[in-house]
Amino acid sequence: MKLDWKRGILYLAVMGMEACWLYVLIALLNNKAAGDHLSIAGILALYPASLFFNRLLGRLRWPRACLLGVSWLGWVIGMLLIVKVQLYADIPLSESAWLLSIPQSIVHVIYSLKPEFLILLSTGIIWWLGQRLASRDVSFPMMLRKFQFGLIMLVLIFFAGSRINAVPDNQVPAALIFFLFALFGISVAHAFENTRFSGHNRWPWPGLLFISISLILLMGFLITLMVTPELLQLLWTPFKWAWGLICGLILKVIQFLAGLFPQSEPGKLPPVLSMPPINPEQGKPLAIPKWLRSSLLFTIGVFCIGMALLALWRITSDIFYWLRHKLADMADAEIEPMPGAFKTDFFRLLKYLFFRLLKLRFFFRLRNKEGAVSPEVVSIRKIYRQLLHWAAEHGCPRHISQTPYEYCRTLESLLPDATIDLNFITQQYVMARYGVLLPTGDTLNNLSRSWHRIKQTRLKRASAEQSSGKEES
Repeated sequence: MKLDWKRGILYLAVMGMEACWLYVLIALLNNKAAGDHLSIAGILALYPASLFFNRLLGRLRWPRACLLGVSWLGWVIGMLLIVKVQLYADIPLSESAWLLSIPQSIVHVIYSLKPEFLILLSTGIIWWLGQRLASRDVSFPMMLRKFQFGLIMLVLIFFAGSRINAVPDNQVPAALIFFLFALFGISVAHAFENTRFSGHNRWPWPGLLFISISLILLMGFLITLMVTPELLQLLWTPFKWAWGLICGLILKVIQFLAGLFPQSEPGKLPPVLSMPPINPEQGKPLAIPKWLRSSLLFTIGVFCIGMALLALWRITSDIFYWLRHKLADMADAEIEPMPGAFKTDFFRLLKYLFFRLLKLRFFFRLRNKEGAVSPEVVSIRKIYRQLLHWAAEHGCPRHISQTPYEYCRTLESLLPDATIDLNFITQQYVMARYGVLLPTGDTLNNLSRSWHRIKQTRLKRASAEQSSGKEES
């Protein structure tokens, strides 16, 4: 696989996302196992080395077993180099003490987590990620999966750090950088797959992308600086006062209703029975050990976080599916201004997520102001977009100020043999775009045949011009 500059940007975005949650994870373990003495940047430097080394190996026509063996041999060399430089820089290379420390850390992992085992584990994961990325082509669905997985990893790491009182340093910048790479990579991947860098929107789109990402990061930093525990306590005070007032009113209403009933005369209480003596040697049979209670609480917390992440996964999947469906319909088409379209689409998205999450679609059905597009209309629009894209590739793009009929007359001057087919496709598109009647099956078949004849006519003319040029020469 040849790595051009476009794919290089996508590989950089994937490495940036994975490096962010790896940094937070290694920082958390570094605080517990090595007292923050390990260089996390030096460990993460193995990621681009793994990607570059495995891509070079992929060009060789060796058996797969040989390639895997050479690849993991490179990991062993890199891991030993990191252990020697970061932990045993003062010991000569010829001594075997630093080599024996690695298997010893594996044996004692049950009792304690040593820095040697942390380097062994982290470098193995990093090398595997680089090896896996080198053997695949980065695409838009892959970017979405990397973003979802990285977001879940960040949430789990932050939750685990809060439970063991070991919050990693620079976790907020790492999270913001993660979203920077995610937004940039997802946008660029979708643009490359749908050729959004061509046409009239070539120069404003990258600028709009960078401006949007910069604003998101700036807002993230401002929110981080502004939202403090004191501000949250100040915002929570009115709600706390309102909740106390509501509870007090409810208690007074209950006391008033209870006073409406007649009170019974007080009777004599039965004699108090004596409790049997308790033998201290029996102990507490139902007492739960402290370590078991902590483990159960941690398990319940992980389960709740997992359910919340599952809901977050579904929400992001639905949002990206909706966005890609919307943007796919606009591929290779001229953009026309539609006031109020963004607000309508935004509220439709919120309504769709509301019904999807709460499962209320079958109980409360709201009538859409605008019905869904039928498959027949979608087919006509698709054929017309193909005509626009095909004509633009042959040097006749549609101007943004041209109407469909004006553009049809322009194409007729270039393709006089296909005048009838061009008029038919344009008329059907205008009726499907602005009309209310649905086309029939015969109309769709005739539309496909017309589109096929237009392409054949263009090819015949091109071949005739080539043949006439050869004869003249």
